Amino acid sequence: MSISLKKVPTTEEIEEICIAAEEAARSSLLGKIPAKRLEDLNILVEAVGSKPLSLTVEVSAESLMADDDLNSLVQEATNAAFKAAEDKVRELGLCKKQKG
Repeated sequence: MSISLKKVPTTEEIEEICIAAEEAARSSLLGKIPAKRLEDLNILVEAVGSKPLSLTVEVSAESLMADDDLNSLVQEATNAAFKAAEDKVRELGLCKKQKG
């Protein structure tokens, strides 16, 4: 995902973006796997730079589910995190208007 920022985000705005991404990943995964079936869940959202702002999302989980099913759900959670980050950037008015 690439969004052109119109200004350098503040520390608070970066924090809001990271929190939105983490909450979306957690909600996505826990919406499909009951917490009692998860043995471990780690979500890391890291923002580097300011303009450009690079966002890294790592989701890892251990469950009693089949690995292929779990991997698919982890990928969905990662995608949800990036979508939430993008939505938050737009909500905060940080992105340039797209032409077209």
